[in-house]
Amino acid sequence: MNLTVYDNLLTLVRNAILDVNTPLPSAPDWQELIRMARLHGIEPLMYDAALRLPAEQVPDKALAMQMKQVCVYQMQQQTQWIPRIRKAVEALRAKNIEPVLLKGFGLADLYPKPYLRSWGDADIWVGIKAYHPACGALREAFPEAIHHDEEYEELKHYGIVFPDSNAIELHRIAMDFPTRPEEAYWQMLEVEGMREAIAHGKRCLDGLIPVPGGAFNTLFLFLHMWEHFCGTGMPLKQVLDIALFVRSEYEPLTEDEKRRWDTYLSTHLERFHLSEAWQLVACVTRYVTGIRLPLTDEKEKPDNRQQRFLERVLAEGMCREKEFALGGSDRYDERERVKQLPVWRRKIITLRGRFAHARFLRQFSPEYARHTLWAAIGKGIRRTIRRERMIDY
Repeated sequence: MNLTVYDNLLTLVRNAILDVNTPLPSAPDWQELIRMARLHGIEPLMYDAALRLPAEQVPDKALAMQMKQVCVYQMQQQTQWIPRIRKAVEALRAKNIEPVLLKGFGLADLYPKPYLRSWGDADIWVGIKAYHPACGALREAFPEAIHHDEEYEELKHYGIVFPDSNAIELHRIAMDFPTRPEEAYWQMLEVEGMREAIAHGKRCLDGLIPVPGGAFNTLFLFLHMWEHFCGTGMPLKQVLDIALFVRSEYEPLTEDEKRRWDTYLSTHLERFHLSEAWQLVACVTRYVTGIRLPLTDEKEKPDNRQQRFLERVLAEGMCREKEFALGGSDRYDERERVKQLPVWRRKIITLRGRFAHARFLRQFSPEYARHTLWAAIGKGIRRTIRRERMIDY
């Protein structure tokens, strides 16, 4: 793949996050740029930068008006959501539950304009002990919303969907891992990180709710990105999240403080078998934004594995064509057919998908592929025994 086809897109991305107006390196194909922006969930960010280009490169009047409408809609959506999140936080605190805001909505303040961070739901962490009371609090606070099955979703989060199709996801845990030791280890880190956020962390939305910070949030953002890459694909909006977070919180630190961050990250990345994967994500971050993540290799050019990963991320965004849970089959052709099969047949298909997934990941992170293959199979067996309805597709 020739990466120059992405030069215009990446120029617009850098213009947006740096708040500059660098001209595009070549004549823009706006329809292709819009397609790529949708793949990566960065429409408002790209459109805002496009509207500030020099006059000879700005989109035509009709397209510029459409872009402006998307930006205005995103701004209105975020403004309208603040009272909804406020209501949810008040309902939780009325039950003596202290929430923490995760990921996208909690990072919007890092962008030059908060509405540049597109999102589809608000992720709120409450922890394991407070999970069921928190679900009840949101049911009472939002009777007009569609509420998911609490028991079905209790392994990770509970979702409520509003008439405008946006959602609040109430997290019991922030991440899910293939082995019990890893789950226990992560939950220890998670509780420490969230307690630190509640006690001393920054607050967003006019001081309404705390957000995670420090090396813990860097690790969490990376784990979330890698989980997406292993599933449906990793969009650039997640690359921008971790890049802007590092620029905001890591770069101003003293050398001693940076060494502590580095030690924290290297220790836990090794524990989760993700040191190779970190270098892949760091390469993409540096190429897209120019921002270096902690522990980044000093290579000026990506090696072959990093090059393949970079090409895959840019080409796929968040819309991978294959669904590995269905044995590597095309997702839209096979999903409905598989749902009609008996449970044991579905489990066999899922098992075939585990091996297909391991082959896919081996070309990028062999260490992680080896570790997760048998762990994922064991977890699938455990979930089948414990709860038949908890299937992987």
